[in-house]
Parts: sequence; C-alpha cells; structure tokens
Amino acid sequence: MKLIYGDCGSGKTKQILELSSQTKTPILCESEARKLRLLEKAKGYGIRIPLPIVYTEGCEGRDVLVDDPKRLLEAMLHANLVGLTVNVSQDDVTKL
Repeated sequence: MKLIYGDCGSGKTKQILELSSQTKTPILCESEARKLRLLEKAKGYGIRIPLPIVYTEGCEGRDVLVDDPKRLLEAMLHANLVGLTVNVSQDDVTKL
C-alpha cells in the first residue's frame, strides 16, 4: 500500500490523481460531490483518471485508492475520527 502524506496544500491530491491515472485504479470517496470535485481537479491538471467511486456504490473485491481517509471514514462511520494506525512499509511512504 502506498502512503502519501503532507501538509494541507502540499500536493497530496495531485499525487493520488497521478497514481490513479498511472495504475488505472479508481479513487474511493465519500460523496457524489467529492467524486465530481476529483474529476474537476484531474481535468485541471490534465490528468485522465478512472471514474471515482462513492463508497455507497460498493467496491467489493476491487483495488481502490483513497484521497482523504479521514473524510471517508467519518462519512462511513458517522463519527469524528480522532486517530488511526496503518501498517505500511517505509519504501511505500512519500512525504510531500
């Protein structure tokens, strides 16, 4: 699993859009509005991406990317996420 992290405005979304384009992997998001926003951002960057998937549409058995896991998990759980852990190899970490 690839982990991209950085401050707000550091280019994380652009990186995940590029990864989506390169790997032909859709981005899983929390709402139709976010789906449209990701498509707009990709178009603005000149990046062609697979159609993002809203989590309520289902994605069982598919590879997916997530742009903002906090936003997605909060929408799915209807809760305020105050922490999380993740297992990832240092080789798969990109800090922006």
